[in-house]
Formats: sequence, structure tokens, C-alpha cells
Amino acid sequence: MSTTTPVTSKSDLRAKVDHGYVASRAVVDALPPERFDEELPSGWTLKEVVAHHAAWEGTVPARIERVLHGDGVDPKWEGSVDEFNRRAAADVKDLSVADVLARWTAAHAKVVEIVGSFEDRDVPKLATDIVEWNTSGHYPDHFADLGASIKTAKDLAMTVNAGWINFRLALMSLGTAGLDATTRAGWTYKALAQHVTGWEDLTVTRLARLREGGEFATSGVETDAFNAEMAERARDRSAGDVLADLDAAHTRLVAEIEKLTPEQIHANHDWAIAVIAGNSYGHYAEHHAEVFAAVPTRPAQLLERMREGWRPFRRALGRVGLRPLRDKTAAGWTGKALLSHLGFWLEALEETLPERLAGRRGPIRNVQAENDRETAAADARSGHEVVKRLDDAYKKVVDAVSALPPDGDVHFMAVRLIAGESYGHFAEHLEEIEGWVPASTAETLRRFDEGWTAFRGAIRDRGRAGLMAATPSGWSYRDMCAHVANWMQVATNELEAGKFGKWSAETIQAENDRAVEAHRLVGAEAMLDELDTSQRRLREAIIASSERTPDLNVADVIGFYTFLHWDEHLAEDLGVTI
Repeated sequence: MSTTTPVTSKSDLRAKVDHGYVASRAVVDALPPERFDEELPSGWTLKEVVAHHAAWEGTVPARIERVLHGDGVDPKWEGSVDEFNRRAAADVKDLSVADVLARWTAAHAKVVEIVGSFEDRDVPKLATDIVEWNTSGHYPDHFADLGASIKTAKDLAMTVNAGWINFRLALMSLGTAGLDATTRAGWTYKALAQHVTGWEDLTVTRLARLREGGEFATSGVETDAFNAEMAERARDRSAGDVLADLDAAHTRLVAEIEKLTPEQIHANHDWAIAVIAGNSYGHYAEHHAEVFAAVPTRPAQLLERMREGWRPFRRALGRVGLRPLRDKTAAGWTGKALLSHLGFWLEALEETLPERLAGRRGPIRNVQAENDRETAAADARSGHEVVKRLDDAYKKVVDAVSALPPDGDVHFMAVRLIAGESYGHFAEHLEEIEGWVPASTAETLRRFDEGWTAFRGAIRDRGRAGLMAATPSGWSYRDMCAHVANWMQVATNELEAGKFGKWSAETIQAENDRAVEAHRLVGAEAMLDELDTSQRRLREAIIASSERTPDLNVADVIGFYTFLHWDEHLAEDLGVTI
């Protein structure tokens, strides 16, 4: 008989410990403080149950120390278990619920640290037994106490959501690429999310049958086959679609739970609680170690995911430009309101980050009130203002994360804040912005014509005599027109050649300088004629290119030479607010 535990079992031990603890904490963290002093059918109060867990987990460090470095004996058996339990209960009689919960948090953290120290070494089996006796083997002894503490549908729904929040934010923190990575169980995190979705949907059906007909229905599926089906379903779907399904299933589950009566919740020996726990907060806990193994904890990892989320969002916004921001997105608010919303929460992130880094939640904002305020204020802001605010706020968050100690782990309270208000938030709203990106030649022409009408009208307002005056940027209006005309000519040449060029900051500046110098002696009237001719030729080239080279991605590129470019100069040089 072996008396040591192989190295390969340590991660399994951590997963088992996490499973019971995280599930149990979902219950006790969700219940109101007054519930902790009510006597349970077992004769204990919930506060005493929590104190009991904390006390036994608190014995683990000294017992492990003696097993590993002393005489190898477990001192648990040197005292009376009943007396120990009585002392643990009496010790917390006058403590607040928050203090008792904090005791359990601290005791459990030390156990987790010990389990982590077992990595890459063989330890006596007694050492891992001590951990299990006081954690994964102990928690189920009090599941009935936890179930009895749940009185109403609201209690149960809040318990589910207490487990859900960290699970869902942990998935969000992985980022798009992270969700496609493989877990240590061999499937992707995306497949894991789809798996959770499937089981929550089955639970909705079972609860509805209980509520409507008093039926205690089985899941109706074979577990392994259903899990394989969910993994296969996730394979070719985007991470965003999978997470949207997960969120929708969770919403349906909570809505169904909220319809249950207290009698239905506790019928058939708490059948509903067991089914809900196994397929929601207990299920999240089952996968806790698996998911959290991939959660980014170092500043560099967080910055990588922030950029991964920011780049597609900012690229799409750049292709949309300022003009559509006055319009409503598919979600029903304007683009300016959306960007104001994102900018505000990035600013709030920066303010709240110090508290979160210390493991504290910090001030709790009224989310709906803040969103409503930003939406109402957005109409008075220009497109330039809301985009600049967003860019500035994002840069400040990048700077704040970059300033963190590179080799230190970031507390999960901070990780979930950063994920939720930056890259996870960008991904949430990306589809709204992408819906405005021109996707066809016809849409490109519509934006082209709209932008040209505004730009050319602003030039006309200056008059020919005013073209030699200086713009706010420092060059003359004639030079600006030469610059705009030149880039339309470049675009026309590239379209006719069937290939867009690759430009860098250096080559763009060189081309700008060349164009201005080449028109140094061109008069105002000739310059306007060239500007108008360049516009007409380019419009004809856009139409012709869609017929001649349909694979050329005109809709993706042409805006940067035309309407997006014109909007920049409307604001910077022509004083037109967009």
C-alpha cells in the first residue's frame, strides 16, 4: 500500500477543494445576515456552520506541518471532536456575520496555499487526506444545512448569481483567443461554456415541469453523449456567439427559479435545490479550477488581452468615422451615447482600480443611473469629443496597468474589473459598431457622396478668395485642398491598378509634403477645378472597380482616402462639428 500521493494528483486535489468551497460560498455569500442566526433542522445556525468550516480548515496548516516535518502523526486524534465543535461555535457567538465569513476566507486561503506547495513533490498520503477531510470531504456534510437556509426563490436566484458572477467574469477575462484555448480537461473554454449552457437549458425545462405539473423529471439525456454534443456544437461557432447563448440560458434559468414557491423549492427533499445547484452554482464551482487556471494574473497578460479587444473595436470605429455616430445603433442608442458609455466606464475603472488591487470591491456605483446620465449627455457632445474621450480613457487604463509590478499577481477583483470595463466591454459592443462599417460598393458610395457634399460645401463657404488664408492647423486652405485632391488621385490610381498600396507614417508624410510642394504655384480657381475633377474620377473608379475587380476590398479601404479623411479636415481645418 502506497503512503505517498503521486505528483499528478495535486491539480485534482485543488479542483476538488475548490468545487465544494466555491459552491458553499455561493450560498452563504448570497443570504441576508439575519438568516445566519436562525436555527436549522440540524440544531445549528448558519453562522455556526460557517464557523465550524473555518475552524476545521484552520487546523490544517499545523497538522500538515507535523506530518511533513514532525513525527508524522495527525494531532487531530489527540482531542475531542465534539468539544472542538462546541468551542468553534461558542467562539463566534458575538461576532458579526462578516467577521465569521472573513475567518473562513482566511482559513481556506491558507489551505489553498498548502495545496499549491504540494506541486512537483511527493507527499505522504496522510497530508492530502488531512486536506480532504477538512475541505472536499467535509463540505457535503453540511449541504443539507445550506439547503435549509434557502427559504425563498429570491434566496435561490441570488445564490445562483453569486456563483455566476465570478464564473462569467473569469470566462470574459480569458479574451477571445483565450476562449479558443484548450483546458487541461482537453476541450476548449468555448466548449466548456457551451456545455454549461446546455445543462442550464435542461434545468429550465425540468423546473418548468416541476412548477407546472409537480413532476420531478430527469435530465432526459445521457451525460457523456450530451457533453460531447455540446462540445461539437461550440466547435465552429464564434466565442461571442457561444457566450451570448450562455448569457441567454442563464437569464432563462434565473427567471424560472424566480417563479418557484417555497414549497416547490423544498419538495422531495430539496430536489429543486439539488438540481439547480448541480447545474448552476455547483457546476460553476466544479469547473472553477479549470477556468481560473487560464485567468490572466500578470499585467503583461492583461495588456495583451486589452489590446486584443481594443484593436478590432477601434479599427471598426475608425472605418465608421464620425458621421454615423449621430445615428442609433441596433441596440437603440446613438453611437455617441455608446462611446460616452464606454469612455465613462474606462474612467471609472481607473478610479476604482486601487481598491480592487487590494481585494476590495470599493464604492458601488448605480450602473443604470450612470448609463442613463451618459446617454442623456451624449447628444450635446461632438463625435470628435466622444472619440477623443474614449481614446484618452483607454490610454490611461493602459498606463495604469503597465505601471503595476510586472512579476506580481493581480488580484482577481482587479482582473474582473479590467476585463469587464475594457476588453470584455469592447467585445460586447463591437457588433453595434461593425453594423455601420460599409460592406458594399453601394454603401461606400453613399458614404462617399454624403461626406463629399459636406466637405465641398464647407470649402465653398470659404470662397476662392479665402483659399490662401491659413487654417487652424497652420497651412492654407489651398494646401489642404491640394492634399485632399492628391489622396483621391492616389486612390484612383490604385483602384485602376487593382491593388491598394501599403503606406507607413513616413511614406504618408512624404507624400503629403510632395503634394503641397507640387501645388505651390497653383491658383485658387485651378486648385478647386483639380479638387472637383479628382472627386469625379475617383467616384467613377469606385464604380468601375466593383465590376472589373470585385475581389478588391473597396469598402474596407476607400473610406480612409475619402469620407473619413474629409471628416478629419472638416473638424480640424473647416470648423464643422460632426
